[in-house]
Amino acid sequence: MSNDDLSDDERAELQQLRARASANPWARAGRWTAACVLLLVGALVGVLAVVAVYLKSEVLDTEHYVRTVSPLAEDPAVREAVATRLTQEVITRTDIQGIANDLAQRLVAQGAPQRVEDLVGPAVSGLTSFLHNEIYKLLGTPQFQQVWDQINRVAHTGVVTVLTGGEGQFLNSKGDTVTVDLGAILTAIKQRLAAQGMSFVDKIPDVSIPYQLVDSDQLPKLRTYTKWLDTAGTWLPFVALALLALGMLTAPNRRRGLLVGVVMLGLATALFLGALSVAKSYYLDNLPAGIQSPEAATVIVNTMLRYLVAAMQTLLVVCLIALIALLLFGPSHPAKAIRRLVNRGLDAIARLLARAGSWVGAVGRSLGAARPYILGGLVVLAVILLVVADRPSIAAVLWTTFAVLVLATIVELFARAPRVSPPLGHA
Repeated sequence: MSNDDLSDDERAELQQLRARASANPWARAGRWTAACVLLLVGALVGVLAVVAVYLKSEVLDTEHYVRTVSPLAEDPAVREAVATRLTQEVITRTDIQGIANDLAQRLVAQGAPQRVEDLVGPAVSGLTSFLHNEIYKLLGTPQFQQVWDQINRVAHTGVVTVLTGGEGQFLNSKGDTVTVDLGAILTAIKQRLAAQGMSFVDKIPDVSIPYQLVDSDQLPKLRTYTKWLDTAGTWLPFVALALLALGMLTAPNRRRGLLVGVVMLGLATALFLGALSVAKSYYLDNLPAGIQSPEAATVIVNTMLRYLVAAMQTLLVVCLIALIALLLFGPSHPAKAIRRLVNRGLDAIARLLARAGSWVGAVGRSLGAARPYILGGLVVLAVILLVVADRPSIAAVLWTTFAVLVLATIVELFARAPRVSPPLGHA
């Protein structure tokens, strides 16, 4: 079989094999070693870039943070924990137990039966249950949702406090603990209860109510890491892309180099997701004694991490799509069979397109030489758009991939039209 009988892919593969055979094996091994190091570093930096972007958006973008914590106000476990804590605060600060005991003693002194004092416990318990139910219902109203969002919007600087250390308006982060001040919520509860005729709550002063959210000896380290990642949040994604691209260009076989980079990035992402899941489970299984509601703590942790987990899952999908594309462009027999089938289909459609007029051929000839650059530019543009996008989802990745495929198909059809159109004078 002569070179003229080979397809473009087979001819390119033959040239690569000849170049490979004539190359210095030591130089080739050195290039592969350097490429693998660059690709590995690029994959690790890529995972760190996702974490940095996540932290940067949560810390520096108020609306991002509010959207993250807003669902907590509607979660039953969180509402139950907050309602229980606020009910205890109301009962303690109004001294309901003392008032009831005093009233019972007065009634007994005025001639009431001694058993009146036995009713104090059930009465206080009933009032406590009533208050808890009223507060719980209030926490589920749209008005409270607005209060919750506004408190978190105003207190967004507290997120910075948690990750950098210090004291904010509502959140306080010192040493190994993070606490939130429920005093602002108590003020809203007081106003609602007073409006319902329970004037005794007016005796409750506007005070700070520290509620411990986190107790971990890892917080000091987390603050240090956050500072580094927050500073690098803007540039790490591009550094990762540059390292992956440099590793691909360094590899003797660029397609295989890119394939290795994609696999490394996917494995690093999967390992991070696994480590994050193990760390989260360990923390939730070993909550400090100060955490009063394990259910609420679980909801809070899952809610705060959901965007990070979603970003990592999206990156995994990107790696999977890239892996499939690289395998389809590989030298394997199934890949060649699929490409031949696709080429036949594209040629058939291009012949139909060529019948639309001579303008199709003119456009095709213009696109022919620039086709590789256009297709590469579409892929690069798609990657950049996903990198700079605001929390791209898996759906966004799939739609972007679909758009790239459609545009690439259109360019390919126009580029093929002049080649597959019948010569002038043929029917």
